[in-house]
Amino acid sequence: FFSIGQFWPTPGSVGAMVDVRLERQLMYYFSDKNLWKDEWLKEKIGPDATGWIDVAMIASFKRVQEITSDTELVVTCLKRMKDLEVISDDTRTQVRRTRSLPEQPTKKDADQLSEKDTEEGNQGASTSTAWDEMPRKAVEEPPPTIPGFREVAKTGVIYVMDQAARLGYSSATSHEWANLGQGSPETTKPKNWPTNVRKRLTELVEKGVLSSEAGPWNIESIEVNEENLHYGNPNGDLAMRQAVARYYNELYRKGKSSLYTADNVAIVGGGRLALTRLCCAMGNINLGHFLPDYTAYAELLSQFKAINSIPILLDPENNFRITLRELKREIVGRGLSALLLSNPCNPTGQLIEGEDLKGWVKIARETQCTLVLDEIYSRYIYTQRMAPTDAHWRIVSSAQFVEDVDKDPVVILDGLTKCWRMPGLRMCWIVAPRSVISAVGAVGSFLDGGPSLPMQRALVPVLNPKSVIEQTIMLQILFSHKRDFCLRRLADMGIEVDSPPQGTFYIWCDVGQLPPPLNSCWGFFRECLKEKVICTPGVFFDVNPGSRRKLNRYETFVRLSYGPSFKEILRGLDGIQRVIERHGKVRPRQESSTALYSGGD
Repeated sequence: FFSIGQFWPTPGSVGAMVDVRLERQLMYYFSDKNLWKDEWLKEKIGPDATGWIDVAMIASFKRVQEITSDTELVVTCLKRMKDLEVISDDTRTQVRRTRSLPEQPTKKDADQLSEKDTEEGNQGASTSTAWDEMPRKAVEEPPPTIPGFREVAKTGVIYVMDQAARLGYSSATSHEWANLGQGSPETTKPKNWPTNVRKRLTELVEKGVLSSEAGPWNIESIEVNEENLHYGNPNGDLAMRQAVARYYNELYRKGKSSLYTADNVAIVGGGRLALTRLCCAMGNINLGHFLPDYTAYAELLSQFKAINSIPILLDPENNFRITLRELKREIVGRGLSALLLSNPCNPTGQLIEGEDLKGWVKIARETQCTLVLDEIYSRYIYTQRMAPTDAHWRIVSSAQFVEDVDKDPVVILDGLTKCWRMPGLRMCWIVAPRSVISAVGAVGSFLDGGPSLPMQRALVPVLNPKSVIEQTIMLQILFSHKRDFCLRRLADMGIEVDSPPQGTFYIWCDVGQLPPPLNSCWGFFRECLKEKVICTPGVFFDVNPGSRRKLNRYETFVRLSYGPSFKEILRGLDGIQRVIERHGKVRPRQESSTALYSGGD
């Protein structure tokens, strides 16, 4: 168990975890409470406390040295803190407060501080709500760990939700906020969708494309009886596994001699559990992953020491894509046994499909490098390229290009979480060669025991291929509408989206052209919270297991989700616009982002 305290994410890299004591200590140094009495430090930074001071000097303080001797870690932590500005040149890095020091309270006001506040101040934590603008509980000491356990880092989305909660976000106040940070699709019924979307659904019902404007299914309850209360198979109930296999065969493998069966399917309680099972079943291998990609990959991969994770950087100049030639070179040159990626990609929304995806599967077959494809957004597709399609719907999966379901090294993850808009049910699956399914079943027998039996049996009907197609049509009409609206509003606000999403429900935004402090992901994130808007800083998508790399490439990027309802999206975009207007004009731009998408109302 680690003895260096509690770890939090930092903007320096997704995997880098800052000791919370360091954050508290630095926050205390620059707090009003400390500067009212610290004459030495105030002499260095001026009477209004907004002067510059070398970070090297801060890093040399005794209490900082007791926590870390890594100056870069101190810089990273200071960059993350609001109301501070950090600048660097070739010789040094400096920091300053951006807010003037207010007058010290009178003795009467000071006496009203609780004894607990005084104790916290002595420990080096700021208790001034004027400094951090958070409820006092935000700076309380975390509960102590007990022998044998360590503090476990939170994924990026959980971190930003915690920060929002400190400013008042909760289930009771969520209607006042816009949660554009969490990757959750709206679960509203079609009758509550935007007017233009409902009109389109009505047209398709009249043409016979859809059977109903309400959707193909409506699950209101799940039956629990004596027949489904017993233990189930760790890989899932036979009926559910057969339904998943039939879904893939009918939508992607018609006319092929090699078809999926129940033995090629494992049902699991969520996508992250599916990844965990797969990692548990892997040997001592080199596993490639791309940057940027899904935040949970970082902490997950760092837990499995037998897996040597190797990052592959995707260039924004190439729309965060890699050519087939480059892909093969990376696999062969780095000796990769497996390659993990989300497709469509979270957070960029970029998509591999058609002949490109066919080429990926072919390279995997030729190099015997297993593709682990997280296809959880496989029906959030906004392109017209090759895919099983007609005039109304588009879906993408590598299953279309597998030649032999038991020999081709292709592992697919998908589930009801995103495409079926049922994240609360925690029902996902792995589709793979039988040997892989056998291995993840053995892992499941000691790791989680298998998914809920009543839940599986109730959900078999939602995998009916005809119903899935109807739901896909409705899904893509709704989310295309929200996507185009968001791109249009962001362009008007001067937020760059150089690579508009081809899939998912995320927009990967470059805020580097906005005025300070909005031109960094942390400044943008902090300022948006003041308007009750939640987004996810881009640094969390720099997948960095074990914090091996010091530098981060995505400090000017944020991920915005258009998963929520249209009303919540509108509330969020209005809040972002207020933030930008409050900080002045946008920097000059070389190209208008209105030209970077083609959308409609």
